[in-house]
Amino acid sequence: MEFEKLYMFNPFTIQNADSKKIADTYSSLQKEIKENADSGFEISKNIEIYANMNYLIGEMIARIQQEYDDLKTEISIAESKQIYSSRKEWQETHEEKAPAMSYFEAIAKEYVKESNEKLAELGARLFRFKKAYESIDSKQNALKKKMEAIRYEI
Repeated sequence: MEFEKLYMFNPFTIQNADSKKIADTYSSLQKEIKENADSGFEISKNIEIYANMNYLIGEMIARIQQEYDDLKTEISIAESKQIYSSRKEWQETHEEKAPAMSYFEAIAKEYVKESNEKLAELGARLFRFKKAYESIDSKQNALKKKMEAIRYEI
């Protein structure tokens, strides 16, 4: 079991690692992959490496998801506060009836525009990591099928 990286499967340890350490570990795992693996041992080693890589990607997905959710909540709060303060300011400075709520909602949308752009960027990062996770999962499944085929050829 020399290739097994059990420390990576400890959520109490991985949550304390910084993103650079995770990226470095991921890169070192990539270098361990045996191209054109054709023996059962080499294929199983690659499957294990891909499993470790997926675990690291999963950790990054969790981190980005948390950052995304936190920012989304902050935006929602800021937008609601802006709607309230814009409407209150209007009522204090104008005699006539306040415009429709959509007017104040538009002001609030403009107020959180930059934060929404950052949220979109986080969403895109999250999407890329999820696609990488799915891709590695597909690669693992293909290797498992290849290993089965080799087993029946023997």
